[in-house]
Amino acid sequence: MTTLTQKDLENFWIRCYLSPSTDLENAAIDRAYLDFNRTLHGIGKEQSDDKLNDLKSVMKKIVLELLTMTFKNQDDFDRWHETKCAELVKAFQDISNHPLYIGQAQKWINMTLKYLFALGENRIKGISRNYEYFHFPIDNIIQEKLVKRGIPKIDIPWSRINNYGKYLKYQCLVREKFAGQIPIEVEFRLFNE
Repeated sequence: MTTLTQKDLENFWIRCYLSPSTDLENAAIDRAYLDFNRTLHGIGKEQSDDKLNDLKSVMKKIVLELLTMTFKNQDDFDRWHETKCAELVKAFQDISNHPLYIGQAQKWINMTLKYLFALGENRIKGISRNYEYFHFPIDNIIQEKLVKRGIPKIDIPWSRINNYGKYLKYQCLVREKFAGQIPIEVEFRLFNE
């Protein structure tokens, strides 16, 4: 019989998947960046380590803000989320002189929050306070799974969504389809199928 604890096993998976070299928040931000950066066509010519670190600092501020906030309802979170997506879009332009679409911004924010929530409240204080309002990350994988449940794909690639209204409309379609369920929990289950 093993003497390893559940926490030992969890720490192993965290190290394998997130490779945390500093703190878990930064590790989740880094991992989530890797989930969407392949859609940043042409940025390699313009992106330096310093610029990337500056962008990650913007994302870290978003995370730290969320960890201290309490949202009143879904609309309150949605307004905050729209503002944060716009901040990321602006930061990319200002720091990297490269466009970022709403679809890419939502992926970075939503995957970061998903990873942090998966790490748990014991590791990330404050992450579970608002998780019932978290958006699910929109990408090809989740859209394919939702098509099987009667929700059509967005009519453009997810990474090229450049209108927050179009993005939020899709979030709302899923909320309606899975009424009474927490959207990020729906996404966890669909992703794990």
